[in-house]
Amino acid sequence: MKTRGWCPDLYTPMAAGDGVLVRVKPEVAGVSAAQLRMLADAVESCGSGRVEITNRGNFQVRGLSGETVPAFAKAMLAAGLASADSAVERRRNILLHVPVEPEMLRIARALEAWVKADESLVALPGKFGFAVGGMGADINVLPGGVVLPGGYATAVEPVTAVQALTRAFLHLAGTDVTRMATLVAAVGAEAVFTEAGLPMQVVQLPDAVPQVGPMAGGFGLGVGFGQLDAAILRDGAGLAERFGDGWLRTTSARSLVVMGTGDNTDAIAIEAEAAGFIIAPDDVRLRIVACAGLPACPQGLVDARAVATRLVPHWAGTGVLHVSACSKGCAVPGGAAVTLVAEGKTYNVVLNGRARDVPAVAGLSLDETVQWMRERRLCQ
Repeated sequence: MKTRGWCPDLYTPMAAGDGVLVRVKPEVAGVSAAQLRMLADAVESCGSGRVEITNRGNFQVRGLSGETVPAFAKAMLAAGLASADSAVERRRNILLHVPVEPEMLRIARALEAWVKADESLVALPGKFGFAVGGMGADINVLPGGVVLPGGYATAVEPVTAVQALTRAFLHLAGTDVTRMATLVAAVGAEAVFTEAGLPMQVVQLPDAVPQVGPMAGGFGLGVGFGQLDAAILRDGAGLAERFGDGWLRTTSARSLVVMGTGDNTDAIAIEAEAAGFIIAPDDVRLRIVACAGLPACPQGLVDARAVATRLVPHWAGTGVLHVSACSKGCAVPGGAAVTLVAEGKTYNVVLNGRARDVPAVAGLSLDETVQWMRERRLCQ
């Protein structure tokens, strides 16, 4: 039986409505074009050929079966995209944000080596993760210090601080607490930092950096709702070889970034758009997030991505529109500017909150929902 906080990985598959799914976690070095092609081959031969980039920067592979999971895992090991140790693979949750600064890369590599080597981390929940160069994880490393959700920070040397805060989490969290934000809410940030032996300050969280289009050192390739298939993975590999240094990175914005593009911005933009990638940071599709929904998720009540596609011409809000096929809100657990929650054939609308929060209005058809948002200048 799985415990609360369980998260699928390569060795712990999850049953879904469209078969079995697993997650492949890139290392902090990134993903080479050759590795991306090996991933494409494996998802085609072992699964449905469909892949999603998660907000943790993982590849979520769908449509596998009990019979094909071992072959897929073997292919990922051969590609260098997984650890042979299932315990290491479970806790290997480190996302290095782009643009990549040399100091952030050094820290990320040090943390990756620690996570792989420290067997005491076997007790970490599968959902617990680290981010370097940006926010979005349980423990985040920024140029100015190490930051927990909520902006609680310390300026102590980053690797030392991350290790101390992780030990504090393991000591203070019970079996039902799987995330740092939950622990902070339960015991208070000061208790966590005191347990870690670290000074604490409160800082303002940085604004998110666009992860699509030209950026320092690379070019971001957006994908609608984070969905790819084997063909577009191979297209991404080709772009990395022709216009970059042959390496790519995944992002928390569910995009791929071709690294080392230099002055090739115009050329890669033309080919990337022709391949079906989103290249404009202000593209409305990047402000709409949808879970898998039906038929992929047995708990879904609608095909959330089909609904989201219908809303693309209408959404005019500056924030994120989240379409959730049920009240769990898996795609945006922290909340969005507007969340549409499916309730059978109708929808509830939550403003500036999570799918499970009290809705501003309930029981609307999709057309009525669009009209309701149009009256509030959220739709056009």
